[in-house]
Amino acid sequence: MATKIDASMSHDMVAELVIDEVEPASIVDFAPDLAPDIGVRLKLIRERNGLSQRELAKRAGITNSNISMIEQGLVSPSVNSLAKVLSGIPMTLAQFFACDQVDVGQVVYPAATLEADQVQLPNGVVIQYLATEKTQRKISMRRHLYAAGADTGSEPLRHKAEASGWVVSGQIELTAGMQVHELQEGDAFYLAAHQPYRIRNRKETAAVIVLSVLQH
Repeated sequence: MATKIDASMSHDMVAELVIDEVEPASIVDFAPDLAPDIGVRLKLIRERNGLSQRELAKRAGITNSNISMIEQGLVSPSVNSLAKVLSGIPMTLAQFFACDQVDVGQVVYPAATLEADQVQLPNGVVIQYLATEKTQRKISMRRHLYAAGADTGSEPLRHKAEASGWVVSGQIELTAGMQVHELQEGDAFYLAAHQPYRIRNRKETAAVIVLSVLQH
């Protein structure tokens, strides 16, 4: 007789039944009343991993509509079908039910979303934001692309809190206070709160830095 997993069971009990796939899928099934919880949990985990419904479906070898219906709680997937969906993350059934549902916000930011959220400045600098400006997170991370001859300007920049940067590629000139530094690929720098600075690319090739700033 099949064992029904329903909403009255704790997540620990569910995880115990499916952990390491010890129980054959043929004797474990999900009750319909668990469908909404599975759907909410799947959507949260998918988004935490930066996956669209289309990408997860492609990885798992199923259709987008299947993912959509599960997330909306319209269908209660079998253990086998849920395991197949989770293989696209990848994640085991035990990990799925043991996962904390507290919404910590977006975790992964695909390159395409950063490109869509970028700002082109008139001084030859392109900034890609990690969307932290719109949240309550304590760290703002940005990718700066300095074209040949790019300059942040004669008016020094300042941040209300500490900041650090890393030269991913190319070379830059960093003026921090009265000191001028030549940085090349692999070099890093630290700026104290309110410290004035200026960045220039005096070379003929582009330079890229990643800047991390504490939110005040």
